[in-house]
Amino acid sequence: MKFNSYFVRLNHSESNFTGNLIISDQTKSVNFIKIEKDLYIAYFKTQVEVKFLNRFKFKNNDKEIVILLPSLSKYNKRKIKKISDIINRTNIKSKNEIIDTLLDILRIENFLRVEQLLYFFNLNKKEITDLLIEKELEKEIKIIDYNTLYITSYKNFKDCLSNLKSLLSHYYSNRIKTIKLSELESKLKIPQSSIFFRYILNSASNDFSFKIVKSKIIFQRLALTENERKAIEEIELILKKNMLNIFSIDNILKLSTLSHREINNSLWFLTNTENIIQLNERYFIISEVLKKIINRLKKYKRNQGEEIDIKSFKDLTSLTRKYIIPVLEYFDSQNITIRVGNKRKILLIV
Repeated sequence: MKFNSYFVRLNHSESNFTGNLIISDQTKSVNFIKIEKDLYIAYFKTQVEVKFLNRFKFKNNDKEIVILLPSLSKYNKRKIKKISDIINRTNIKSKNEIIDTLLDILRIENFLRVEQLLYFFNLNKKEITDLLIEKELEKEIKIIDYNTLYITSYKNFKDCLSNLKSLLSHYYSNRIKTIKLSELESKLKIPQSSIFFRYILNSASNDFSFKIVKSKIIFQRLALTENERKAIEEIELILKKNMLNIFSIDNILKLSTLSHREINNSLWFLTNTENIIQLNERYFIISEVLKKIINRLKKYKRNQGEEIDIKSFKDLTSLTRKYIIPVLEYFDSQNITIRVGNKRKILLIV
């Protein structure tokens, strides 16, 4: 990849001057600015593509420069000092040492596209990808995009993700359903158009249920109010006390003082959090109970064959026929079983 400027080694008395270099049989005008001692930044008028430790002579004298590192962004004095410190202690002789240098640069730059440097360091993409994966497993970096080998430090990734989750938690607990991406961009100081912004949004979706519509985040459910929490606690207590593993809204209405709407909203929340599963329009089942039935079906298939009739299913689950039918129909809809005459074929892998 071509760059406009490079850090170079050069012995010269002037701290700021213009010279002509011979590169690939062409004359290139270059402005040089000294950083310290024999370390300069060479600014080319047009982008050039060179390699690590390439040597180029000046047109009118025998002096030469040694290419050390491309300038990857605009540097202030503080960053230039840090880059020069990296260069002065770098003695690259292996691919591992190149990776270590890149990690040093990540302490200055939040992000790095390693693919940009493959040609410069004469690197094989697969080998470097493997080394980067090792560093990711060691929690030193985070690979954001494998195509361009876009990476950030693991610390920066965790810090940004933590800040995002904190913001989302604030909106969620305050029952703010819609958030503009531009607002998150402003508070996180990360461009919403960047890969990294989308990457941490995707990572945060493991803890928050939301969807992205155009330029907004929309929570698919909001934090519960105090009344909603109490309603859910009451329903859970009723289910436990009355051993209602499978139940309907009517069952709860008879045993509580809650309204139909309160029960319906509470069950909607419990199904979204997968504490309960809706079998059909009428019946619900507690998730843990359903998992136990599925495990028993696996054991049955392993020991007694892949087909099961109503009587065997009743013996297996201790359910009445009233509840057996909705459970089996739910299993059919989820490809857990398939009806074959008066029996069910168990499709579960055991």
